[in-house]
Amino acid sequence: MTRPIRLIHTGDLHIGVQNYGRMDSATGMHTRLRDFLSTLDKLVDYAVDDKVDAVLICGDVFKNREPDVTQQREFAKRIKRLSDAGIKVYIIVGNHDLHNTAGKATSVEIYDVVKLPGVYVRRKPEVDVLETRNGPLQVAALPYTSPSNLAAEGSSIQDISVSIRDRLGKMLDMLIQRLDADLPAVLMSHFSLIGAVPGSEKAIMLGREVTLPVGFFARPELDYVALGHIHKHQVLYEKPPVVYCGSLDRVDFNEEREDKGFVEVSLQKGDASFEFIKLDTRPFKTFYVDATSGDPYEEVLKAVEGQVLDDAIIKIRVKLKAHDMSHLRERELYRFLRDRAFYVAGIEKNIVSDLSHLRHPGITEKMDVKHAISEYISKKEEYRDIGPELIRANDQLLHELKEEGAI
Repeated sequence: MTRPIRLIHTGDLHIGVQNYGRMDSATGMHTRLRDFLSTLDKLVDYAVDDKVDAVLICGDVFKNREPDVTQQREFAKRIKRLSDAGIKVYIIVGNHDLHNTAGKATSVEIYDVVKLPGVYVRRKPEVDVLETRNGPLQVAALPYTSPSNLAAEGSSIQDISVSIRDRLGKMLDMLIQRLDADLPAVLMSHFSLIGAVPGSEKAIMLGREVTLPVGFFARPELDYVALGHIHKHQVLYEKPPVVYCGSLDRVDFNEEREDKGFVEVSLQKGDASFEFIKLDTRPFKTFYVDATSGDPYEEVLKAVEGQVLDDAIIKIRVKLKAHDMSHLRERELYRFLRDRAFYVAGIEKNIVSDLSHLRHPGITEKMDVKHAISEYISKKEEYRDIGPELIRANDQLLHELKEEGAI
């Protein structure tokens, strides 16, 4: 009996994300770039140590279409290490890799041009047979395609959606027709599926969104469907498995509670098993502080007391009353937090109304202005000595405003 082919399914590496960090003078790298590369190193170590057959990267290698030379160099180092270990690497283009100017190279095309052994890069639909250590593997690639390349100008939104699905469906049919029914087959793609739970990439997607039904990919000719584009790992179909690997590292606080890692796949013709491999990545932590009944500064200190923050990117969300704003002592609080956390993303303030401070309970919306002000003045202890005078002045003012037609 043949041994199963072992794969790593990953994608949405987003090398170049630089939010919530700083430049490291010792290395010349942004601290978040270092984070993302460190996480990628863990995947590469796993692949090399466990002698997997192939690594499938389902789009969005870089954050931007034009990554800088440092980002390109660092990614190339990792790809070369996989290639040197005899591991096949198959990369498809995602929306962040694809340039919106016709004729311009994608951000990952160079890795195909230099012809590293066993490294494939596909920006158009294609079928390749990878000769792995455990036998041949068919990979059908359906990379991201801009909606503007699939739909005619001037179409309605509904017409565009139908047109895109129709054209992509024909592309997929063409790929499946080229598959050898006797060999295991994987489909790689980079689109959103209906029913998928989105992550933060909704905020960083480029252009109009293409959304496809799960059944579009759940074809019996396929043994595994490897998807990128959605940052949350999830399984949308069981046979064949239709799986989003999720992003390798956290992009922002929308992914705070999501586990990050990659999918390991064991594949034979007609059968695929898989497991999500969780990686240790930099944590994001949000502290929700209710300071409406206490000193805001002290309440924040209580919330973070005893917490491990030295490797975390943190955010404080504090609810407080308007007249307590000065007690938050933000500058002092920032200094305190920065001495303890890897990075402080911000202190967000939720200002709540303090009706007991602003309004007398005896005043109702049904009262006219004259009686409401009189009621307020008469019940305030600090106005006890001058209350009658204030009420007379208020009455005179209201009378004059009415005479002038102002109220």
